[in-house]
Amino acid sequence: MRIQSSAATYSVAAHDDVLQQWDDVRGEAGPLELDLAAVDFIDPYGMSALTLFLNHLPPEALPVRLVLQDWPSPSGEPQSKLYAGSVAYLTRMNFWDAVGPLLDATPEQIPARPGRVTDRNVLLEITLLRTHDAISIMLRKTGEILQNLGYTVIGRGHILEVLSELCSNVLLHAQTDFGCVAAMQTYRSREGTRYIVMGIGDAGIGVRRSLAVNGTLASRLHSDAQALGVAVQPGASRFASGGHGGGLPRVLEIARRYNGRIAFRSGTGSMIYHGKENHRRTFDGPPLVGTQLRISLPEATLRPERQGDLTTPVG
Repeated sequence: MRIQSSAATYSVAAHDDVLQQWDDVRGEAGPLELDLAAVDFIDPYGMSALTLFLNHLPPEALPVRLVLQDWPSPSGEPQSKLYAGSVAYLTRMNFWDAVGPLLDATPEQIPARPGRVTDRNVLLEITLLRTHDAISIMLRKTGEILQNLGYTVIGRGHILEVLSELCSNVLLHAQTDFGCVAAMQTYRSREGTRYIVMGIGDAGIGVRRSLAVNGTLASRLHSDAQALGVAVQPGASRFASGGHGGGLPRVLEIARRYNGRIAFRSGTGSMIYHGKENHRRTFDGPPLVGTQLRISLPEATLRPERQGDLTTPVG
């Protein structure tokens, strides 16, 4: 079985294309070849989505032959010496530790992150969170990084609030032993606007099945897309007792405050939210196990100081 992406930037649309191709080929004989050689840049959503996808493939699809620009090296040169393009981004974000054992590659071919190198654009490398204690540790470390980089008190508080709400939601609702995968970095669009981008996801039961536990919502959950629309309304929760259902509406409120954007995927449902227009749209997409979100927030009001130039494309 083979999947090939033609996308230069691997984010929501590119991963949806991979999911659609996977739905088409999953009945074929394995293992899987995943050709991402056209990809120049992978954002935090793409990295977390790939981590979840690879870790939840059936045994017949393994080991996966992953193809990236200049990886694996056809010359047999140890891959730890090669850092360019998408391979460099993945290495800095600790991607290989999360998926290495699933790949058709020797230990020498797996890139190793250089020691004593600090990438100021990496705010949260790919992190697997299975407990509330792990979330608390992650939030403390991320808060220290944001403070050291000069983010305002209010700005970093809102960033940490989004991370806390979404990661904690996984533990409360997703019913998955694998936990939550989260990643965050900063980059600059082609227009020169600097953004924080978060990718957060799980491979759990999904939004629709979670909300369906609450019988009062059943008549509003005819599709996964409809379930996403319900999930972002205040008070909507799998718990009928009240006091829940404020997390996702609060995330949208923060995105609206900062003119951010949210892409929300679960099952066959998709939602796009534009904070500047305070407008959301739901539609159908390829089947996705669990729930995944991409949140982008312009950096101008989060961090008043300028960063060093970046050259990454629009996510």
